[in-house]
Amino acid sequence: MRNRSTVEIKKLLEPQHQPPAEGQGTEPKHFKKIVILNAEFAFRLYKLIASDPSLQNVIFSPLGISSVFSMLMLGAKNETHRQLFNGLAFNLSDAEENEIHGAFNQVIHTLNQPNNITQMNIGNALFIEESLQLEPKFLNNVKTLYEADGLPISFRNTTAAENKINDYVKNKTNGKIPQAIQGLDENDVMVLLDYVLSKARWRNPFHPIFTKETDFFVDANTTVKVNMVYQKGDYDFLHDEDLSCWVVRVPYDEDYAAWFILPDMGKLKAVENALSRQVFMKWIASIKTDKIHLHIPKFSMSQFHDVKDVLQRLGMKYVFSDEADLSGITGKPNVKVSKAVHKAVLDVHEGGTEAAAAPVMESEFDSDQVPPTPTIKFDRPFIMISGHKPLRHFTVMARVIDPTAK
Repeated sequence: MRNRSTVEIKKLLEPQHQPPAEGQGTEPKHFKKIVILNAEFAFRLYKLIASDPSLQNVIFSPLGISSVFSMLMLGAKNETHRQLFNGLAFNLSDAEENEIHGAFNQVIHTLNQPNNITQMNIGNALFIEESLQLEPKFLNNVKTLYEADGLPISFRNTTAAENKINDYVKNKTNGKIPQAIQGLDENDVMVLLDYVLSKARWRNPFHPIFTKETDFFVDANTTVKVNMVYQKGDYDFLHDEDLSCWVVRVPYDEDYAAWFILPDMGKLKAVENALSRQVFMKWIASIKTDKIHLHIPKFSMSQFHDVKDVLQRLGMKYVFSDEADLSGITGKPNVKVSKAVHKAVLDVHEGGTEAAAAPVMESEFDSDQVPPTPTIKFDRPFIMISGHKPLRHFTVMARVIDPTAK
């Protein structure tokens, strides 16, 4: 692979390389390639995380995890670099490395704009033992390309180190993520951290007057009570006959949307096994817009992942071992990543507590000419995927088995 200079990297970040709104047709080639490859990584990662028998609900950001390890490639060398590149699903013949960094810069910068109506905080940081020193070139590149920080820390006092890291994230997310890490070890040398906070408003908020307590069927033997929001409206939706699931696209404000996937009872595992970029593209091509009765449970979830084991299963082994070559980060050999910590927070609710007018109740009738409006009720385990439409990156993926579990 050809190595480019910092000047060449910065050329990728000039305004003409910003991804245009969907449909303009002027999207740079490298951005489209990276979108496709990153989607492949997202679904591969979902399957690995969801296969953990200790997890019921699942929430994570594929964009957050892929961006922090793409950032690490800036300082990785030799086999460590190759494993990171391939583990992230990038192909040496399909995407130049610096084009990858440029694309991630565009995505992170767009999503983290403070004036965005939709609150999306995606952040990366590298905490390194204070006796080591970060290479100036690496530190400059992670700030420029990933809006990330490289910070010295003493791991000898694990409590103080945890407090410092948690305070850092708490500050970056305005207190929305008060704790991002736990279980540090005094022998840790380098901790990678990424976090995502997703708090979005629906384009058409659900009015609280229609929210009702109802049953949610966790499994054949377990039922819990949830507050279910409701709205009748025009939505993009379909029923996938092959996979036995409903798919509904619910737009947020701005360019975000959430895809809610509701498998038929007992079909969750089959749908999870089939999830792929190709299936998702098929849904996009087949979806139709019509009126439906939509019921979604309110829920709030947060989850902590040490993704070390998952990423090792994707082939990224050296970076966590004594064979790691991260000499581009510290200038020293045999420095490895001790922990790779990921924290995700998701809040789904009516999407507005103030309304300008009372909602209008619509009557429903059946006739030979007018078919009844379908009812899609998310009262059993489902999958949620949210993303930014023009950027076409998945910001959050979640599996909701029990919406009452935090």
